Amino acid sequence: MADTLPLRYAQSLLRLAPLSREEPREELVALNLPLVLLEDKAVADAQIAVEDYGRLFIHVVRALQPALSTTSSEVESTLVFSAYRMLFQAMLHAGTLEQAMQRASIYFQRLESRGDTFHLDIEGEQVCCRFEFSADDTPLVSAENFSMNQLNWLPGLTGRLLSIAMWHRVCGWFVGTYITLDKVSLKQAGGRGKDYSDVFGTPVQFDAGVDAFRFHRRYLEFPIVQSEASLDAMLQTYPAALFRIDPAEKSVAGRVKHLIGADFQRPLPSLQEVADRLHMTTPTLHRRLQDEGTSFRQLKDGCRRDAAVGYLASGQHTAQELSELLGFSDSSTFHRAFKKWTGMTPQDYRRQHC
Repeated sequence: MADTLPLRYAQSLLRLAPLSREEPREELVALNLPLVLLEDKAVADAQIAVEDYGRLFIHVVRALQPALSTTSSEVESTLVFSAYRMLFQAMLHAGTLEQAMQRASIYFQRLESRGDTFHLDIEGEQVCCRFEFSADDTPLVSAENFSMNQLNWLPGLTGRLLSIAMWHRVCGWFVGTYITLDKVSLKQAGGRGKDYSDVFGTPVQFDAGVDAFRFHRRYLEFPIVQSEASLDAMLQTYPAALFRIDPAEKSVAGRVKHLIGADFQRPLPSLQEVADRLHMTTPTLHRRLQDEGTSFRQLKDGCRRDAAVGYLASGQHTAQELSELLGFSDSSTFHRAFKKWTGMTPQDYRRQHC
């Protein structure tokens, strides 16, 4: 599930776009998207790359904005100052996943006019993320359903599955790890022979009393590891980046890098903290990383180096700003570290590569 999504999700998304029957083929060709999206009877288990889904999502959102705005400037304003961005900003500046999810719950309850929201219920060692979907099943083709300046979710079974799946992935993205779900339930009846294990990692229980997903309470204590820069990057291709964390990731180094994250203004996790999150002892984590030819310190340096290179490529920050963004005490310390990593100063790197 890290690199693909069921094709039917993308086909449902494409039907939202305000296009005539002749236009979709031209749109897909222009976006370099597979024409199989237009097939009425595609292979049942057909998949689409998450990058393609992300580009289609952004395109559909842009196509829908004129139906909700009166001027082109309002369209651009909506895309920049969207409800998604405001919501994720609120979550980004929380300390832990529990605080971030509580903020999101309050945000929905205060700003979602139709009543769509979710609640975070702690039940012993389990957490229940319980959704409340509006009873007003607006037609699937309604522009409001995928407006970025409203929080309305898609109606019907597809919409509920997609909404729950996205929130599961959003939570994992914020803490840099795949959150293993113990149970997923939906009030609606399911399709024959479909349990959606490929989406959630566990079968969906249909005809249940609640729309919800459940996971172990320990995840609530995980710190937020993303930054303003990584949030901007994620929103550029939303929701493709949410599927980058693979539940079947076999590389311990890859899992550690996700847990280190991109926000270096927060204290970096210790070896013990990372080991705890991976359910390992520190000697086991050290040995597993050694077997993969790396170490915890090398991974931390590598994450910082990659972030530094990304910031330099943007050309938007001074050396002092870069040192603060990367958690260094001063710019001279950052210069020394960068030269150790790359063999050149930040200024020389920017001149040669940017």
